[in-house]
Amino acid sequence: MGAGLLLLGDSRLPAGGYAHSGGLENAVLRGEVHDLDTLTEFLLGKLYSTGAVQAAFAAVAALTAGPYTLPEHGPWAELDAELDARTASAPARAASRAQGRSLRRVVKAAWPTEPWTALGVSPHHAIVLGAAATRARLDAREAAVLAATNVVNGPASAAVKLLSLDPISVTVVLAEMAGHCDQVAEEAADAARTVSADGDWDRLPCWSAVGLDVCHELHVQEEVVHFAS
Repeated sequence: MGAGLLLLGDSRLPAGGYAHSGGLENAVLRGEVHDLDTLTEFLLGKLYSTGAVQAAFAAVAALTAGPYTLPEHGPWAELDAELDARTASAPARAASRAQGRSLRRVVKAAWPTEPWTALGVSPHHAIVLGAAATRARLDAREAAVLAATNVVNGPASAAVKLLSLDPISVTVVLAEMAGHCDQVAEEAADAARTVSADGDWDRLPCWSAVGLDVCHELHVQEEVVHFAS
C-alpha cells in the first residue's frame, strides 16, 4: 500500500479525471441531484452498480499484470471487450477510454520500461488503473479500492462546483462512504481471483444503472456543459 496508493489515488494526478463528472452534471441539470442527500444517493447508486464493475475489472487487470514485467501477450483485448460489453452507454464508454488514454500517458512516464501499448490503443480506465497498480506495488484488492473510490470521488468533486456545496460537507459524505467502498472492493477482488483461477469471464459483475446511462446519453446532447461526461 503506502506511497503507491497515494500516488494513483491522488486527485492531482494529471489523468483527466477532473474533466469528468461521471454523469452527475446531467443529473444536476435535471434536478435529480440538488443537495447532499441526493448526492449521497447518486454516489451510492453509482458505486454499487457501475462502480462494482469498475472495481472488479481493475482487480482482474492487476492480477493479469502480475508483480513483475507487464505481460505483452496477456488477455488484454479480451478483458477490454468484456468491460465494453458491460458499459451500455456509448458516451460512458468514450469517457472511460478517454480517461484510460490519459492515465496511460501518466503511467508510461512513471514506468517507461513497461510495454503499456499492450493494453491497446484506447484502453478502458479501470484496466489501465489495475495494471498500473501493480507497478506501484499494490495488490488486486488495493486496485479495486482505487477504482471504487475513483467512481465516487470524481462526481463528488464535480458536485462542489456544480451545486456550490460546502467542500467540507462533501468530504464528510465521502468519509461516511468509505465502508461501502471497502465492501465493493472486497467483493470485486474475490470475483477477480475466481476469474483468474478458472477463466470464466461471466463470473465478473455485470451490474448496470439505466438512470446513469440516460444521464450520459443526454449529457452529450447539451450545447453547454462544464464537464466532458
